Amino acid sequence: MRCLVIGGAGFIGTAACRELMRRGVETIAAGRTPRPYGTFTSYLAFDRTDPAQLVDTLGRERPDVVLDLAAYQPADVQAVLDSFEGDRYVFVSTGVYPDLHGRPAREEDFVPLDGPVPGEPQEYREGKRWCETVLARSSQSRWVVVRPPAVLGAEDHTLRIAAYLQRLEDGGPLLVPDETYERPAGLAWTRDVGYACALACDLRRGAAGPYNVSFERVTLQDLLVAAARAMNRPLSVVRMPYADLPDGASPYGPDHNRSAGYDLTRIRRDLGFEPSALEDALAETLAWYLAKRPSHPGYAGRSRELEIAARRS
Repeated sequence: MRCLVIGGAGFIGTAACRELMRRGVETIAAGRTPRPYGTFTSYLAFDRTDPAQLVDTLGRERPDVVLDLAAYQPADVQAVLDSFEGDRYVFVSTGVYPDLHGRPAREEDFVPLDGPVPGEPQEYREGKRWCETVLARSSQSRWVVVRPPAVLGAEDHTLRIAAYLQRLEDGGPLLVPDETYERPAGLAWTRDVGYACALACDLRRGAAGPYNVSFERVTLQDLLVAAARAMNRPLSVVRMPYADLPDGASPYGPDHNRSAGYDLTRIRRDLGFEPSALEDALAETLAWYLAKRPSHPGYAGRSRELEIAARRS
């Protein structure tokens, strides 16, 4: 099998490429940047928003599967549907679900949008919703959707996990949302998402997504307790209303209007997926954090957080 991974040099794309290659899949990573150092056996630099480049790349490489981690504009998905002649198009989406007010998200909770597909650029989450809508409206049945929530792991450019590790390291209390601190959160490990992508690409499996991929029933409290244990640091939290949290203080939220984690029934049944242990994800992530010392932008407001914590103690 031959797989073209658009966005293959990115955070999740790298994990997906490694898993595909581990399974013996001929893997071609693709993206706009020059070839990343020492990661892939094959890499293509091209602009997928240029129709001529997309058609030329698909025609020249003739992949059996396209794994698309980069698209969040509906026109980009439609261009692949129009040009790709292989066996399966795997689209990596996000948390497209409406507000579920504390109920676990099931794949059927997202309903394709109504109305004409917008021509103007969309923000990330709304764009992913329109991308899935384009797929749902397609007469083709060769596509599969993988839906991860917030993803943690080494080299996470969002630095959301670093936000918590920094605060644990400085020893001060962390501000957390009272409503949802003990409620399952939408979290996944980058390796698990890469693994789920590889499963969805496997033509021997009758994938018929969309598929949720995440940890199971992991709460923000679970994450912080495990991280504090791994760092050998005490854990001190101050619980407060979600609406009152300063920006960047708790980037994983979760917002109490959103879902309480993801239901994994479908991906287990169809693809045999099982999530990794949280401790394994944190071990890899912590090693990266201690080596690179990244700083989340929200940490600039740490002094204000400590003042709030002192007033509430």
